[in-house]
Amino acid sequence: MNISIINVSTMNISNNSDNYELDYYLSIIDFFQNQNTNRETAELWRDKSFIELMKVLKRTRKKEFVKNAIILIISLIDQIPPDNYTKKGIKVNSLTNEDKLSYVNILKSEFINDLPN
Repeated sequence: MNISIINVSTMNISNNSDNYELDYYLSIIDFFQNQNTNRETAELWRDKSFIELMKVLKRTRKKEFVKNAIILIISLIDQIPPDNYTKKGIKVNSLTNEDKLSYVNILKSEFINDLPN
């Protein structure tokens, strides 16, 4: 199985490497556009890319860059909606005033129990 990963550990990243970061993001998108890979291959690529990104973080301390790259990879590889609660629950407008008051009291009791004495 031949998987091309983004080898970020060997690339030169300096403090003014905006072009490098853009190139990296584009290479992530290119992987997903140009690859006809199965789920297992994509997950393996993702994991190897995360390892490389952790090396970049250790070497450069560019937290925002690494965080954004991870978010991009996850959003492209995962088949789940960005908000797990989008299709769950009840709309607030459809609750009765009694139900709303009940939920507020439950939430208050949970927060009060967590407060230190």
